[in-house]
Amino acid sequence: MEHIISVKGLRIRYLQRGTGIPVVLLHGYSFYAETWVEVGLFDALAADHSVYSFDMPYGAKSRSDKFNAENRDEYADFLNTMLKALSIEPPVLIGASISGEVTLRYLTKGYNARAAVVVGPVGLKGIGNMLGRVAVPLLAIWGEKDTISPPADSKILASQVKNSEIQIIEGASHPCYMDKPEKFTEIVKDFLRRSSA
Repeated sequence: MEHIISVKGLRIRYLQRGTGIPVVLLHGYSFYAETWVEVGLFDALAADHSVYSFDMPYGAKSRSDKFNAENRDEYADFLNTMLKALSIEPPVLIGASISGEVTLRYLTKGYNARAAVVVGPVGLKGIGNMLGRVAVPLLAIWGEKDTISPPADSKILASQVKNSEIQIIEGASHPCYMDKPEKFTEIVKDFLRRSSA
């Protein structure tokens, strides 16, 4: 299940399990590849998909100084290079917090994807009108009590991305997938059934 790949001089560790349409799980800034295993999403999706979970170069266990941390476009380009190196295309991308922003930037650049889920994505105001370039089905999930990426920011996505839907998980904070893992998994699985066939 655990693998290592070298991408642009960085050793990237990732987990993989299952077969079928590829789903790529991207963690938030304070987390790591196993976070998705710990909340149950990895195994739940691996029953029907080929699931990958990466230690991204901004993660708690894999932080790298090879990037300008303020330039999230660099991370989007790196993600594209990494996915191509593993022939993962077209994937469904699921990104939380900083990875939500990286996922959105990846999509605005026109890189290959089947669909995407962003969870409490940060930096929406910085992406601005470029969000209109997102051309794949997009689900955005927020925790009702998210104070890092306020649920009110969902209006930015809803107004800019034509094929988007918004879900707010009641009683959950920024990492809503940790607060309400069963509800979160249910929402994601339903979206995948409808959008990635």
